[in-house]
Amino acid sequence: MARSETSHATAALLLGDSRGQRDEAATKRFVELADDIGLEVIAEMWSAAPAVSAPGALWRLYALREWILTAPRELAEMFATGQRRITSEGLGLDEILAGVELPAGPDEVARAIDEILAGAFRGDVVIALLRAAAFVRMCAEGTADSEAATRLRQFAKDLKDAAVSHRHGGLD
Repeated sequence: MARSETSHATAALLLGDSRGQRDEAATKRFVELADDIGLEVIAEMWSAAPAVSAPGALWRLYALREWILTAPRELAEMFATGQRRITSEGLGLDEILAGVELPAGPDEVARAIDEILAGAFRGDVVIALLRAAAFVRMCAEGTADSEAATRLRQFAKDLKDAAVSHRHGGLD
């Protein structure tokens, strides 16, 4: 089996239709996969895959989790700043969809990404990807660095496009 086929097969297995069939122990192992085997191993398996594919989407979710775990204060501040900028007149859709407890501190953003990954593993892949996209969009609005904001907007678009693809027939 070629590397790209293995990449797609492993990701598809993890994201397979599993509504209600995954126990808490398996879900915890999935969420903490990068902690156990290392982000480098995940990167080697999935980082070269297109964004709108099962391995590409999983790579982005795990990379986001790693970023949150290594810079929780920075991400919490970016999210909170983005939230203030976007939702100055009330609740915004991204704020609601991201599902981060407010006020958004380091613990809240870390909990949110773990819940997002758990949802993907349990079969709510579309919702998980849309939640992650909303979180990243809020962070894009919360950074003063225009280059970082551009990269984050693309990251959010990739996640949203993967969600749409999955909704319309699945990620390959």
